[in-house]
Amino acid sequence: MKNKKILYQEVSDSIKKDIIEGRYEVNSYVPTEIELEKMYDVSKITVRKAIQILCNEGYLIKQSGKGTRVISNRPFNILSKASSFTTILEKKGKAVTKKVMSVKEVSEGIDMLFKHERVIEIIRLFEINNEAAIYFKHYISVPRQTDLSIIQGDNFSLYSFMASIGTQISYIDDQFIAIEAENDIKNILQLNKNFLLQRSRKSHDNNNELVEYTIGFYDSEKQAYVIDYEV
Repeated sequence: MKNKKILYQEVSDSIKKDIIEGRYEVNSYVPTEIELEKMYDVSKITVRKAIQILCNEGYLIKQSGKGTRVISNRPFNILSKASSFTTILEKKGKAVTKKVMSVKEVSEGIDMLFKHERVIEIIRLFEINNEAAIYFKHYISVPRQTDLSIIQGDNFSLYSFMASIGTQISYIDDQFIAIEAENDIKNILQLNKNFLLQRSRKSHDNNNELVEYTIGFYDSEKQAYVIDYEV
């Protein structure tokens, strides 16, 4: 049997949800400790622990004499201050287009134990300056009642979707290797070579359960993979 969620974690999750959904915008201030005590009907210690969690995760910062300010609304900060690959490209003036090609429930072919019995496959294609450059296969663990119709449109955000269904990510295992491209991937990315960069990513929640498995195929000749850290 899984442990019941601690009360201050529930408060933290609720505030984080409000930040991600825009109730508390970046650079705005969350309610004071006294106001949060009344809102959630909890003790001062509970509020302080919840706020400290969000500070540790990079969502909030305490400012003496001013209050607690929102500094990030990204669905998952993962204790890292690395900018997303898409953000880096856009800052460099690259036009990035994300397309959802297919969404379906899968029951076979995935030899992994996910948090939920229901696993969906999302296929996406990223174009950089109108050229196919990255092909993704996402496998996401979702509750049985999840509405898949919301996974639509070119502006679909994978991690915002995961946050919206209550998924929490504690850590990510990210691996990169060079592989020989299969013919279907070569055709989709219009490769003029035999090799590409493959990224395998596994995301786990606080209970060490698998909630996401993604395989990404990158044409690194069109765009090198870049990581940009804030220090």
